[in-house]
Amino acid sequence: ALRSALPFALFQATIFLALGLHLPFWSLWLESKGLSLQQIGLLLAVAAWIRIAATPAIGQLADRWRHGRLLIPLLALTAAAGYGGFLTAEGLFLLLILQAATFSSFMPLIPLADARTLAAGRRFGFDYGRVRLWGSLTFILGSTGGGWLLGYSGLELLPWLLLGVMLVAAWLGLLLPSEPPAKGRRAGGMMSLLRNRRFLAVLLASALLQSSHALLYGFASLHWRAAGLGEGMIGALWTLGVLAEIVLFAGGPRLIRILGPRGLLLLGGAGGLIRWPLLAVTTDPLLLVPAQALHALTFGASHLGAMHLIALHAPPSLASTAQTLNAAVTGGIAMGGALYTAGWLFERLGGDAFYLMTFLSLSGLLVAAAFVQERR
Repeated sequence: ALRSALPFALFQATIFLALGLHLPFWSLWLESKGLSLQQIGLLLAVAAWIRIAATPAIGQLADRWRHGRLLIPLLALTAAAGYGGFLTAEGLFLLLILQAATFSSFMPLIPLADARTLAAGRRFGFDYGRVRLWGSLTFILGSTGGGWLLGYSGLELLPWLLLGVMLVAAWLGLLLPSEPPAKGRRAGGMMSLLRNRRFLAVLLASALLQSSHALLYGFASLHWRAAGLGEGMIGALWTLGVLAEIVLFAGGPRLIRILGPRGLLLLGGAGGLIRWPLLAVTTDPLLLVPAQALHALTFGASHLGAMHLIALHAPPSLASTAQTLNAAVTGGIAMGGALYTAGWLFERLGGDAFYLMTFLSLSGLLVAAAFVQERR
């Protein structure tokens, strides 16, 4: 099981290293290009909206194409080329085109890796959460090391770093073992998933819980820097959140046995009712520490619960389609709308906009409590 898990852990580690570089500092890089807050919100939203069409289509291709395993390295190479384009790009229109092209390639890598990891875990007997935590560890390397390096060398280095990491991801993608064809009759495709009420309930709860992070992902770095925090401290705060997430993933098998995947969704929603009001009232690093530690619940518990529920309610022959559909709904429709709205809210309300993220966590909590089931 350990040998079988290693290539998946290495690939997860690489793509989340890229995410750790991108997520805390991309908005700062865009600001360094002279863009306004609303323009930054638009670019961030485009990255999320592109998942709506591109990601499920890529997932279906991965499930149906006999050479679907080649999609991961091809997408990573395309993302590397996109980051290379940002090195010389000028003007909002060209940045929008590059953002769409780069993230229609980069973003599907995460759900495709999740689908492959979950399937291989069932086949070889390793736990998804304990493989996924290596991605969280390298996210820390990206956010902390990236904060130090960019603070020393300047934000112009960021696209170069991302280009290099995605080239490594393309190579590692070639090393992932192939999955045997799913046994039995092939399921009816995406429409069969969209007619599955239990699957749809999981998608809705996951979308609400994860989109409550929109203001954090898009504008927390700007908010904290305006309050006088440096890049190193900002990176450390991001790191703290991911460390808490790692602890939860490491204990994932036990939590699943005790609470069940639905219970993890409920725990994630409850965490948001505490975290977002706390971020609204303070920029004191001592108080930001417990707020960021709650990332274990708002993201970690919600994500782990959703992954197990999606695998439960989707047939193996539609594993990639189900995961990419979740990425489209959660990271595209919900997160895209929330990010665009977050830019407008942050420009007018500043940190008080975090109060409105609490409503999304509460809504996800109620959906999970009322509609999510753990039976097929």
